[in-house]
Amino acid sequence: MLIFLILSVSIIMFSILKALYRLIRVKKFLFSSKVSLDNSMMGNNKKIDIIIPVYNETKTVENSISYFSRLDNYCNIYYVTTNKEKSKDTYKKILYLIDKYKTKNVFLYNCPNTTGTMATQLNYIAKKLPNDSIIGIYNVDSFPKPDTFLYVLNHIKKGSPLQQVSYFNDNKKFIMSSAQNWQNRWSVVYELGKYTSKAKLNFTYSIGHGFFIYKSDLDKYGYWSDTEINEDNEFGYRILINNGKIYSIPFFEQAGFAKNVSVYIKQQSTWFNGPLYAFSYFKKNKKNFHNFLLSCLNFKAAVSWLFYPIFSLIIFILGFIFNYWYISIILFVEMFIYITIINYLSYKILKVYLPKLKYSLTSVLTDFLFFLIHSFGPCLTLCKVILRKNTINNKYNTEK
Repeated sequence: MLIFLILSVSIIMFSILKALYRLIRVKKFLFSSKVSLDNSMMGNNKKIDIIIPVYNETKTVENSISYFSRLDNYCNIYYVTTNKEKSKDTYKKILYLIDKYKTKNVFLYNCPNTTGTMATQLNYIAKKLPNDSIIGIYNVDSFPKPDTFLYVLNHIKKGSPLQQVSYFNDNKKFIMSSAQNWQNRWSVVYELGKYTSKAKLNFTYSIGHGFFIYKSDLDKYGYWSDTEINEDNEFGYRILINNGKIYSIPFFEQAGFAKNVSVYIKQQSTWFNGPLYAFSYFKKNKKNFHNFLLSCLNFKAAVSWLFYPIFSLIIFILGFIFNYWYISIILFVEMFIYITIINYLSYKILKVYLPKLKYSLTSVLTDFLFFLIHSFGPCLTLCKVILRKNTINNKYNTEK
């Protein structure tokens, strides 16, 4: 038992060191990427084609159109509605707003599908765009700054899609405060840490907003899957097995955080589908050892997501049960570093580039309790799998 406990705390120490190493790498990347951008950097007046899928968004779409209509020097915006919205209220609202704001760069299409997902809407527009188009995707509640577009226009290359990560700055308390700090840490340590890695074997997924890719690369990799519950993760896999690589953008997108614990758990349950079905992506594509290892790395994230919090709690309890109380104390310190300290260090890095970012004060108790709740989403998904209800039709869409 003692050997098992020592091995367990050693694994957690490795996780801490890996997180610290990624933090150093990300900080170096962000520092070295700080450049002065201006309109003169735009090449040949080329614009980015931004696709924004909308569905029942009559209350939120005006802010989006008002914002993007002022960025006509940088991008064209393609809002795409869907026949799933039988009232067509969003389509009618956008038509009215295009006229109201006299937009030059805003276009509207309606996808004729009555079934399908956001991927169906994305593909409908993407296939209509020119082959040399640089395509970006955002949500209706996304408000990226012009610097992002300038960076993309000057750094994107064929075979090298670019991904922007999000930060969260809502006024949260208690458990949700810990959850928001963790999500900011996830953007810095995991997502940026992965995108900036030079490792030859490294799984990275795409994200359904802040993603930029050449149309010709979509033709090469295939378009977004509308049969997968999580199209972001699966699409990232297809990019990698086709010798592509996702690179990061050194500017952040502010996103809204989950409203409460219930919404957070349901949101996590949806995201968990990405790594959970890692081996199904392997089965549907070219099979070789390299692609299998990528699937293993992807699936490992699902295992860690589900079991790491539960595993840590079990080790803590076993330390006292078998009178190895010092192991439990070491574990407590390790988890304090792994959760609270790494969260804070991630905030300090973000704060340099986002001066208005607030740090949500938390306690060790709320951080530890959150970490346990963090596994509830995966548990919910597994229950749906067992009950055979884990389908696209039952997919939870985050409340805006």
